[in-house]
Amino acid sequence: MQIWFNDQLVDAKSVGVALDGWPDGEGIFETIKTENGEVFELGRHMRRAVDAADKKGISLPNEDQIRSAILQLLAVESHQIGRLRLLFSDDRFVAVHQRYEEITQPAKLTVITDPSDADSISIKTFPYQHRLDLLAKAQAKGFDEIICVNESIEVTEGAVSNFLFRIDGKWVTTPLSSGVLPGVQRGIVIERCGIEVRLIDRSDLEKVDAAFVISSLKIALSVSDIDGRRMEIDGDCAALEADIRAKTLRHSVG
Repeated sequence: MQIWFNDQLVDAKSVGVALDGWPDGEGIFETIKTENGEVFELGRHMRRAVDAADKKGISLPNEDQIRSAILQLLAVESHQIGRLRLLFSDDRFVAVHQRYEEITQPAKLTVITDPSDADSISIKTFPYQHRLDLLAKAQAKGFDEIICVNESIEVTEGAVSNFLFRIDGKWVTTPLSSGVLPGVQRGIVIERCGIEVRLIDRSDLEKVDAAFVISSLKIALSVSDIDGRRMEIDGDCAALEADIRAKTLRHSVG
């Protein structure tokens, strides 16, 4: 597998990057969807990366260097649908592009029982293993994602996703103040699709009759059930999904 490492394309094994695309060490990262060589919402991802880098004291390559790296990487590791991961640390800039398989089946969710199992995160940093382990635990029990709650029993986010919930006919998502990562897709649905932001506590989930899992890769994935309680997937859901997908933009980096 070819990856970008600092200023050139190299074989991943030659620089100690595992086949799953994660390097050793610590840093910040962005995971971005690609389609036919175009990159989804690169500007938004880079704005978040710049903010995270500032908070972590990491210097980023300039925009031209990053765009050139992406362009060269996508040329040698091309996929119709891909997962582009950009990773930045004190001494490294790594870019990895791998095949991504679209998820088409509605998601099954479960609610976390112990708030201490999921610390809130405000910056996307690696190692990311704690969140991946949370996801693996959910999947081992037959679920696709886990709904986390904080110590105040407010709903926050998933292991690797944000959520939209329909409560009393309104689509809502949780506020950053509950301990939610400022997800790129979350920002898109709030700013472009009119999703309301409000506190959602654990008991509010009993009023939810439809939901979406949202992320930069999934874009908008319907939910089939929450802890076995069936969710509706109706015309309103279809219209919202279509709107989200239409307003999630992709562009050439060339």
